[in-house]
Amino acid sequence: MTRHAFTRTASLFLLAAILTTTAQAQVFYTFTSGPGGDGFAWPASPTGIIDSDFFDTPDGVFIDNQTGNNVFFDSQYQVAGNGSRISGDALWGNPLDLNSDTLSFDFNGLGFGGVQTLDFDFAWSEAGVPAVSDFVSFQVYDSDGRGAFGGWTLNDAFTGFGGGTGYEDTISLDASMFTDDDFNVDGGAFIDIELIEIFLGDITFGGNNSEFAIDNFATDGAGGPGGNGEVFPSVNGGQFDVTGSTNGTSALRGTGTAGIGLEVTNTSGADTTFSIQLQGGGGLSAGTIVSGDTILNGESLFTPDIATVDRSLPAGDYTSQVVTVNDGDPLDPDNTSSLSIDLLDAPLLTGTAGTVDVSLGQNATLSNAAGPFRASVKFDPGTTTTTGPFTLVSDFDDVRVLPGGSANATLGFNRFGQLSGTHSGTLSTSVTMTHYIVNTQVYFESSLGFAEPIVDQTWNLAFDLPDTPSDSLVVAVGENLGPNKIGVNDSDTAVTIKDGTSSSAQTFDFVFVIDPDPASASLVGDPVDLSSSVGPDLFVIEFTFDAVSLPPGLPAVDLTVVEFNTTSSDYNPAIDSNADGGAGSTMFLLSYEDYLAGPGGGSLDAGDLSAFGIDLTNNRAWAILDHDGIFGLGILTPVLPGDLDGDGFVGINDLNIVLANWNQNVPPANPLADPSGDGFVGIDDLNAVLGNWNAGTPPTSNAVPEPGTLVVLSLIGLPLLSRKKRA
Repeated sequence: MTRHAFTRTASLFLLAAILTTTAQAQVFYTFTSGPGGDGFAWPASPTGIIDSDFFDTPDGVFIDNQTGNNVFFDSQYQVAGNGSRISGDALWGNPLDLNSDTLSFDFNGLGFGGVQTLDFDFAWSEAGVPAVSDFVSFQVYDSDGRGAFGGWTLNDAFTGFGGGTGYEDTISLDASMFTDDDFNVDGGAFIDIELIEIFLGDITFGGNNSEFAIDNFATDGAGGPGGNGEVFPSVNGGQFDVTGSTNGTSALRGTGTAGIGLEVTNTSGADTTFSIQLQGGGGLSAGTIVSGDTILNGESLFTPDIATVDRSLPAGDYTSQVVTVNDGDPLDPDNTSSLSIDLLDAPLLTGTAGTVDVSLGQNATLSNAAGPFRASVKFDPGTTTTTGPFTLVSDFDDVRVLPGGSANATLGFNRFGQLSGTHSGTLSTSVTMTHYIVNTQVYFESSLGFAEPIVDQTWNLAFDLPDTPSDSLVVAVGENLGPNKIGVNDSDTAVTIKDGTSSSAQTFDFVFVIDPDPASASLVGDPVDLSSSVGPDLFVIEFTFDAVSLPPGLPAVDLTVVEFNTTSSDYNPAIDSNADGGAGSTMFLLSYEDYLAGPGGGSLDAGDLSAFGIDLTNNRAWAILDHDGIFGLGILTPVLPGDLDGDGFVGINDLNIVLANWNQNVPPANPLADPSGDGFVGIDDLNAVLGNWNAGTPPTSNAVPEPGTLVVLSLIGLPLLSRKKRA
């Protein structure tokens, strides 16, 4: 490749190069021995480095001579000095066509990996021909094993052997110029330059009268050409000379213009003035014209909008060359670099339409249309959320969606406490328009001018949940029983354990069973048999019900967790079989989570035993128990109409339940006080008690009504003839 064919180097990449090479030493060699030169002794003449031998510098640069002849480190070359670049001591030799005719430099010893940039002056001439080739070839490798062939056109000529023409140039290489095209490790871009082999075979035919020379050898901008003693285009406060490279930026297509600036650094040793000239024939237009501006010695100045481009033009790369001129020193050579603005089309995102069927293992996918000049998007951290019983197993698998690329999010479904059937929900996330420069293993986010906001991306989710008629859970000592560990479900009922801790290593089993006694309770769905191999500690059982499946006349607020008593062969409130006999009975008209955050005190403990409740919003009922059994969700069938307390006798206890909740809505009134089920404790409920007064067998502890109570009965007797309900 020629210098004009090299891939452009974006300023953002150069910044990244600084961060990735901090452990790498920089070297600058004039190939002069001693303190006044490079600080150490090069192999002395007349031997130098013999053929097939090597020299390892104290810095760690490994130089391997395979030229077929000695190479030297002095000023005894014959014609290389006829050019303008080789002066004083230099590395030079007369290659012969005996071996592989190469001279290699290995930079692994400088530090971890290779170097990012390599600059050196090169000249050669061949004897016996009018002109040597003006193109020198080489092969480069990076520290990951990638290999690539390259070359450089030597643009300047000088008088060579026998009056022929020799060629010279400053060769400036950057790791970003190369991609793997030799060893095919991955076909990717280089991460550094670890080794370079310079091929000298084109001048070996002239024997000892053919000559090459190298001078001013620099790695990673350490002095050398373009960075020492002149005014030059730069980035990062003058740390990198970008002569011969391209500074790039990007902007979204639209209206108006986009611009790009240039930094210039003065290391000439004196204050001066400089100018920046935009060369014609490129894709950019002149913006801010710099002419005769003052720049102090050691100063770096950035001028914005040196060049601009019309954003309404088609998407593409718009590039022009700029020349940096040291006005105050005509001997300082002008430095040419390039400015580039990529105009990008907006991202074209797909993948949010339709429904993601999580039950089939489908992922939520976001894709960006392909295109060499299209903007990317990145996911905003912490914005991916789900609704419904769906969980985010893993967020989008990349933080960006490049043109032609895609990203996936893996979703799960929380079946516990869910009825069988198709469930729906959504997934949403926020994305931001941006641009990335791809450099082998790393993506560098670059500035995207005029980026526009993008609406949140949303996916519809679905899951077809089948019946789970039985389930088991094996727990260790001290292990939590819930939530989301065990549960059964069908289309009417779902049962799970919400909370609790096992004091034993044991197994819990859930299985739906046939209702053993439909007469003593009206159930919603099937009851479940909960058994444990050792015996449960305190735990919370929760039922989810389908409101559509409620029996006619059975209000949801009256539902409670009941248990089949195998001794009496009927249903009783499940809390009655607790260790406290239900003494801790507390009705809570919200979810268990709300109870725990409120009167539950934040954690389940013995003081919560026999608390129960119903969440009418989410159609869930729960109870805190401490025993196995066959549990169902429903309402106990009264043995006697008006027997509200279930003691087998309609009397003063039942009347007091109504009067204690008189004229109140249910909730907050006690649901037992509303036998009519109309959600209000009033005359209909009183009639249900008084209309069956004294029915049944009085319990021995039942007291005779007090006179005050009889007065109340007489006072409310009149309304028995009429019905009045509060709105």
